[in-house]
Parts: sequence; structure tokens; C-alpha cells
Amino acid sequence: MDLSLGRMEEFVGKWGGKGSFPVIHVVGTNGKGSTSSYLASIAQESGLNVGMFTSPHFITPRERITINSSMLSEQEWCKLANQVMEILPDSGLTYFELLTCMALVAFKNNGVDLAVMEAGLGGRFDATTTIDPDLTVFTPIGLDHEKVLGSTIDLIAADKADAMQQNGIAITAVQEVEAMNVLLKRAQELDCELLQVENIIGIAGLAPSLAGEHQKQNAHLAACAWKIFCEKSKLKLENDAILTGVSKAFIAGRLQVVQSDRTYILDGAHNTHAFVALESELQRTAIRPDVIIFSCMKDKDLAPVKEILLRLTDGVIIACGIPDNERAYPYSELSDVLGVRSKAASNINEALSLLSSGDKTVLICGSLYLLAAFYTRYPEFLRS
Repeated sequence: MDLSLGRMEEFVGKWGGKGSFPVIHVVGTNGKGSTSSYLASIAQESGLNVGMFTSPHFITPRERITINSSMLSEQEWCKLANQVMEILPDSGLTYFELLTCMALVAFKNNGVDLAVMEAGLGGRFDATTTIDPDLTVFTPIGLDHEKVLGSTIDLIAADKADAMQQNGIAITAVQEVEAMNVLLKRAQELDCELLQVENIIGIAGLAPSLAGEHQKQNAHLAACAWKIFCEKSKLKLENDAILTGVSKAFIAGRLQVVQSDRTYILDGAHNTHAFVALESELQRTAIRPDVIIFSCMKDKDLAPVKEILLRLTDGVIIACGIPDNERAYPYSELSDVLGVRSKAASNINEALSLLSSGDKTVLICGSLYLLAAFYTRYPEFLRS
């Protein structure tokens, strides 16, 4: 994997649109998508024309780039790709770089007042880092993608900390001590003002649309970030817009409860930090799934996640395959690792066919790619 920023920097230079719109850059391990969604929704309620770039997608890549919460048409999507190729032909852009470039072109074409851009992986060499943001927002940093970013929290935090800008401004969620020390050190080196969310007076009465105590923390971070952005940009701060934006924001697959032939709980938890939050919320709401359908990527540390899965249910844990995904943990091997209470299924359809009539509540978790397979079967649940 070529982690250099040369291709993106060349595109941004030739594109000529840098500075056409302000950018809020959201970086971290967990909560990036939710925090981005809260920010975009608040900005829309404040009357701004808002572009948002997130990843990954569930069914179509067009989910990643939205203008005022709406996907672009297929015709506009193709036009964007062609525009990028015209600006930088034969560049060898990676898939994520291409989508990032398309987002930038889309935001300029649509005259956005603000772009909320979620980092894909890390910060130091992430394609989104090439646009100098007006504000950098750090969500909680934990262990994930260790083979790329490093095997410890301080190494991962160091990579993400490089998203900060010289003489810039950033805000961070509450972090583990190791991560916070790295962020503070890097901010000092860059002369970047780093604000800590626990030291900022928030907005009373936030009622997030997304379930979970951790979503209250994400919403609080987004509200505080919006306050800072308004102060920096000389925008009028309207508390009602914040409250309404937080209450309307939606992103699929975050402790999402849907009703079909039974109750499904859909959660994209894919690392230990996220599974701890999932377990805490299920305990708080006294929900105990009858069955869990689980999958993960083969680079994940399964030991702590396995312990949590076994605590979450007394029933079967179905190890589900994700066809055509080379990174996915082979489902038969995954079933062996999960132990005697596990069954193996080659895909989501087979996994669902293994459910009995008595399985009234089913938790599907472990990978956004697994949720994508579910949404492909039930696309009606992809929208609020």
C-alpha cells in the first residue's frame, strides 16, 4: 500500500479549488461517521448548503458524497469521475483518493458553504488531509488497523495527530491518557490550538436521534465543534439549530433497531472499544439477543471481542462469511475460533436461514461489510 500524499497533492494543486469552501475534518477511531452526521445536520439546520464525505458505503459508493443529505445522481457521479480524470489523467489514484477527489469537485460544483470530511484511515497519509481544514475534530482514538497505523494507542494517535495543521485549531473528544499526551505534544509542535471537549460548555437538552450513551458524547463533541467553527467563521450560533440538527441526524448501522420478520439490531462495532460501547448499551437497555450474526476482518484481535460476544447472548453465534471480500475472516475458521456455541454460514442469506422461529431478537455486528450484505437484502432500512 502506497501511503504517500503525492497524488492527492498534485490533484489539489491542479484542481485549483482549495479554499473555495470551509472544511471541518473529522479524524479518529470510533464515532467519526456519527459525529460527521451530527455536524452536517447542524449546519443544514443553520441554513448552510452542506457537503459531506464519509466512508465506507453499504450498497453504492454514491452514499459517500452527499449534498444536504442527498446522494448525487448516477449521471452526476459519472460526470465527477470524468472531471477528476481530466484534471489528473493517468495519475494512478487509489480508490479512496479518487472518491476524495470526486467529493472535492462535487462540493465546488454545488457551491457548498461547508464540507464535513471524514478521514478514511489515520491522518498522516489520509487523502482528506491534503485540504487545509478550518477545524480538525478528533473522535475517540483506540486500537484499530494496527498493521497499518501501529500496534499501540500512542502510535495510532501519532498518525492521527498529523491531521492537525500548522497554526490551526482542533478539538478532541475525551481520550485515553496515551492518546491525549500524543495529541497535546503534536499540537504544541505545530502551534495548533487544541481544545478539549470536557473544558467546553455544551448545549443543554441534546437529544440524539442515534441510540446509545456514546452517541450523546458524539453529539456533544459535534455541538462543541460547531460552536468553535461559528466563532472562527463569524457565524451566528443558534442553539435551536444545534438541538434540531442533533435530533434529525441519521446514519445507518449504529445501534439501529429495525423490525422485519423479527427484531434486528444492526451495529457496526468492529473493534474492542466499539464492542465495549455496544455491550454497555445493551446492558443499559436490558436487551439480550437470542442470536448473534458476526463477522470481522482477519486482521482483528478476536480474543477480547469473543469474550464480549459470549457475554451478550446465551444463544448461537453465527460466524458469517462475506463473499468477495479478501480481507474478511474465513467463516469456517471464525466459527472454530468462536467455539462450541458457533455455527458457520457462508453468507448473510445462509445465516438468516439458520434462525429459528424462537429467535425474536438478532444482533448483527462486527463489520460494516456484513451490515452492507444485510442492507442489500433489506435496502428499506438504509434510510431513516
